[in-house]
Amino acid sequence: MALKNTHSSWGAVSRTLHWAMLVLLAVQIPLGFWMVEVYEVYAENYGDDTWVMLTSRLHHTLGFALLAFVFVRLSWRVTNPTPALPSALTTYKRWLARTTHVFLYLLLVIYPLSGWASLSAYEGEFPIFFFGWDSMPRLVPQVAADALFNYEFFATIHRWCWRVGGALLGLHVLGALWHHYIARDGILQRMLSGR
Repeated sequence: MALKNTHSSWGAVSRTLHWAMLVLLAVQIPLGFWMVEVYEVYAENYGDDTWVMLTSRLHHTLGFALLAFVFVRLSWRVTNPTPALPSALTTYKRWLARTTHVFLYLLLVIYPLSGWASLSAYEGEFPIFFFGWDSMPRLVPQVAADALFNYEFFATIHRWCWRVGGALLGLHVLGALWHHYIARDGILQRMLSGR
């Protein structure tokens, strides 16, 4: 099993990073929704904050892990060849595949950064977690709620990232399924087994 990519197949490192990021996202996005629900319940009575801290610690940590994975994956991608697309693909389909990938990578950078920025801008005293550490540096200055680049500004970007990202991911999955079941050109198989 080759670790590096070739001009015809994805190596084990690229495939592992691809699927590991999918697993991270599959955990991180529902966890984010759960965390918001936990915050809303907590805001009703300000009782025990155990679940607030637990969901925050997990969501923040996975967000930083995802950001690290993205940069590792991008670094690996620029130092390895990208397997060629099938020659039978039309120019339009090639453009769509490349554009989808570019925007997915862009969102995978903006998504965690916007979450980090929203936590950083928050005017209250709330820790930014990374594993057991609760003092991650702020990405942007802490500002009052009525400032322009406040918590809500970055939180809105963060929320839009999962919406746009969900649509792009759906397009990516549909493309992979089209290649596998209709075009039968081995594109999905290359990411599953490297062949």
